[in-house]
Amino acid sequence: MSVMQENKIEDYIDTYYFRTLAENAHYPALKGTEEADVCVVGGGLAGLNTALGLVERGRKVVLIEAKRIGWGASGRNAGFVAKGYAAGEVKLAKMVGLEKAQKLVNLTKNARKTIKKRINDFNIDCGPVIDGVLTVSFRDRVEELKRDIQQANDDFGLGFEFWPREKVRAICKTDKYFDGVFAINDYQFNPLRYVRGLGKAITEKSGRIFENSPALKIVKEGADWAVHTAGGKVKAKDIVLSCAIYSEGLNRRLENAAFPVQTYLMATKPIDPAVLKSAIDTRYAIYDTRFCSDYYRILPDNRLLWGGRVGLWAHPNDIAQAMLHDMFKLYPQLKGHVEPEVAWSGKLCYAPHKMPQIGQIEPGYWYNTGYGGHGLCPTTAGGEIVAAAIAEGDQLYKEFAPFGLGYAGGKMGRYVAQLVYLWWRARDFLDV
Repeated sequence: MSVMQENKIEDYIDTYYFRTLAENAHYPALKGTEEADVCVVGGGLAGLNTALGLVERGRKVVLIEAKRIGWGASGRNAGFVAKGYAAGEVKLAKMVGLEKAQKLVNLTKNARKTIKKRINDFNIDCGPVIDGVLTVSFRDRVEELKRDIQQANDDFGLGFEFWPREKVRAICKTDKYFDGVFAINDYQFNPLRYVRGLGKAITEKSGRIFENSPALKIVKEGADWAVHTAGGKVKAKDIVLSCAIYSEGLNRRLENAAFPVQTYLMATKPIDPAVLKSAIDTRYAIYDTRFCSDYYRILPDNRLLWGGRVGLWAHPNDIAQAMLHDMFKLYPQLKGHVEPEVAWSGKLCYAPHKMPQIGQIEPGYWYNTGYGGHGLCPTTAGGEIVAAAIAEGDQLYKEFAPFGLGYAGGKMGRYVAQLVYLWWRARDFLDV
């Protein structure tokens, strides 16, 4: 079989973000042998942030991507830029203690600032960038919520603001919501345009990116590592894998330490402004406190981006109708006035502990993965951590040792995770 036959030319799937791209230039596929200080495998946010951190530290970097940079969840997510990790601050403190948890959360708070700085420094057109994310409560438990906010602010300096239900319902016009938590320092943007901006920044700093170049095997060649593709290979002193759920046999240990979780989003056609205002009268990004939450935000041209639900191996037959069903349960006043324009799904990489997996399998063989459910800030932090470790010998990456490559059940892991998800949904329903 020829290289051209083996390397099918992939493009982005149809999403709202894909339709907004001002440019869609492809990077070439790898042909022949490239030599670098570091080879990064995987062109999602984790890989791109690692590569950018390395080129900024003067390293010669080659990044290879099986399809397109940001092809997976990195370019399909809701675009919420928020501090913290999928595990949550309370669980994190229980796992490693408050002091270490504070240190880890601060990394993502700093990353939130780094993202804005990169948008400005590299002139990345990923707006509108809108400050403010509102988390709304499905339960009438005002005193409990106030205590949680106070503890989060005291322990982690998150700057949360309590919103009484009157203020919440003034902008979210549904009787399903009660009080809320407002995070003014979190924000929203277009993730695919941001991803492409990172790629441009890497290449402008002399990094090399190759798309449609899936890694097939990794072998040791003398003192270097060699990452082989169908069209060639990359030789490097260090390699970084940021592709656990997409590696397809590249490294079984990484694959077995995580499982894919599929989520769903929809963008509507433009909605009459008066109709939209009758339901949602804010440009803040919104999600709720349930284990299986809805999350949404108003897009330019009065479109509504709506996401929710998860699955482990299949997606709804009609994602758009599933999203509309969930929307109308909250905002029945929108029924008959909203039409879907495009809907899609994306796979997130989760470890059982819901924390990033950062470390070395052996000297020079790095991994940086597992950012499901909370990716934009943690991947920025993780990329900087791994880049500093490789380029400067920094030891901060060892703070992630407690969240190593445990066994997630292999192929059976997703079935176990599906049972966990069903339990979460039951907890939402039963409120236990």
